Order: sequence, then C-alpha cells, then structure tokens
Amino acid sequence: MAIKRLEVEGVRCLAPTSWNLDPGVNVVVGENGAGKTSLLEAISLVCTGKTLRTGSSRGAIAHGQERLRVAATFGEGLEAGDLVYERTRAQRLWRLNDAVLRSAALAYQQVPVMVFNPETHYAVLQDSNARRAGMYWAMFHVEPLFLETWRRYQRLLRQRNAALRLRNMNYRLFDPGLVQTGLVLAGFWERTLVAMRAPFIALTERLGLGMAADTRLRPGWDGESLAEALEGSRAGDERVGYTQVGPHRADIVFEIDQRSIQEVASHGQQKVVISAWRLAVVQLVAEKGRQALVLLDDLAAELDRRRRAAFYETLMGLDLQVVVTAMEPEPLPSPAPMFHVEHGRLHGP
Repeated sequence: MAIKRLEVEGVRCLAPTSWNLDPGVNVVVGENGAGKTSLLEAISLVCTGKTLRTGSSRGAIAHGQERLRVAATFGEGLEAGDLVYERTRAQRLWRLNDAVLRSAALAYQQVPVMVFNPETHYAVLQDSNARRAGMYWAMFHVEPLFLETWRRYQRLLRQRNAALRLRNMNYRLFDPGLVQTGLVLAGFWERTLVAMRAPFIALTERLGLGMAADTRLRPGWDGESLAEALEGSRAGDERVGYTQVGPHRADIVFEIDQRSIQEVASHGQQKVVISAWRLAVVQLVAEKGRQALVLLDDLAAELDRRRRAAFYETLMGLDLQVVVTAMEPEPLPSPAPMFHVEHGRLHGP
C-alpha cells in the first residue's frame, strides 16, 4: 500500500520533516550530501526497521540527538493505517496502529519496500545472501504459506545444528521434519523463479542487454533427493557442526548462453541483468495484487540514460509507488511531482 504522509525527526542530517507523497512517482532532487538518501532511509526504517547503510539503526540517529522517530500513514479506507518507528541509543519501539509490533513481518505486510541503489546491485552480484533475500522478499508476498513454513524450517535447522555442535547424535531426529518442510520451501523457490522467468527475460531485452539472459536454480543440495543429500552430508555436518545442505543454501545463477554472467558480460551488462531481475521481483509482487513501494537511489550510477528511461517506463506501467532520488531531474515518461532537498530540508513541488 502507498504511503500518504511521512513524518521524520532526528534522522541523520534531516531537519524535522512532514512529507505528503504522491501515490505514483515522486522525484527528489538535490546535491550530494543534501539528505536525499536519508529520506529514503527514513522510509526504510519505518517500513522494515533497517537502514540503507552498514550498521545498526542507531547509526541513523542525528548527531547530537537522543532519538529518531519516523511515522508513516498508508493505505485508504479500511486498509488505512499508521506505522511508527522510534529508536534511541538503547532500544527501539515499533508500532502499527498504536499496537507494539513483536514481529517485523507485520510491518513488511503493510508496505512492501524494494530498494534499488549501487550497493544493493553490487551485493546481488557478489553475495548469495543478497540473492536469497530478493527471493525471500518475493515468496513472502506471493506465497501465503512461505513465512509459516520458513519459520518451522529454521526452528528445526537451529535444533539440528545445536545438536551437531554438542556432538549429540540425536541430531538425526530432526531430519524427517527438515526434509518435509525443506521440500515445501524448495517448491516455493521453483514456482517463484518460474513465474519470474518470462518478465525477467523481457526486461533484459527492454533494457537493451543485447544478449539472452536467464536464471537457474541451485536448490541447496546435489541430486534428486533432499533426504539422500542429508544422509550423504552426515560426516561433513558432524565435522563442521552445522547442516550444509538444504533450501537455506539455495541460490540462483544468472546466465547468458548457459554461462555465468560474470564470465561473459561486461560490468555494465551485469548491472542491466541485476536491475532486470530485481524489477522482475517487484513486477511479480505487483501482479499478485500487492502494491509495492520502490526506492530508487542514484539509478544514474547503475544505468545509462536510455536504459533508465526504459526502466522508468516499466515502473510507471505497474501499480507501484516510487521514490526516485537524483542530482538532476530525470526524463520520466509522464509528469511526476518533484521535491528538492537542500541542507537537510525538503521543499515541495
């Protein structure tokens, strides 16, 4: 659901700010260090509890301040609500409609947020955890049983690993449950990746890749059977003290002509592939009826002007709310409200 109003206090360099957002595209322009990224970070904090930079959310508290507070009003009618995120040096408090949140998932369900910036694109190329996070984001929003299944799998995995670390051979008692839930998760992975395949390929073409890109799933184990893979990994698991196979090790490979993009694509082409994949994730969620909020920070560092125009055209064709930051106004396919940030202060269109 779209954010209608954002109130920010004590976040990095930003002055106390009240911001009425457009339900479509919002453009934020300003020089480096003016506070553009801090605005996006405020949105990320209230919707996900996470910063856009390395470290704890404590680091987002403005210099000389004791706390930060971000409040977001979202949705319409019966789906309208308020999220409030407060952080001090010692603790955080997160509320949804005045009720204290005990699980971040309750916030994630309200406003699905996807961030595009140079750091996230680089991480997807380099880090399997970032690729998994993108897939988890999609499955969380399109597979109703994903969260429940994932939590059960993680609980069994923690118990098995604890027994392995203690050299307790009873770790095998957790294998049947791990296999059962693991196969359900593997099915979510495969179904989601299949659903994303066509839009991903179409988007690489639309962004002008010039080569046929595709994705391939690594399920997290070798062979057909997860049960057999766990059996074959026993000696290794006992030696290292944790479970080495299963969907928690699942990953995807980006390929061109059945070869890794790192082998055959230039750095610029790799950026196109990752941008197309992340946009395909957003598109899948949008097609399932979930209005996502896309935060685009300095897309000019990732794509040239022609490809950015194609990217924006695709975004504006979906039912999304978008916040774009740039040093200069971007050539958008249709008019959008433009905001200016100067010395931490936001000025309306």
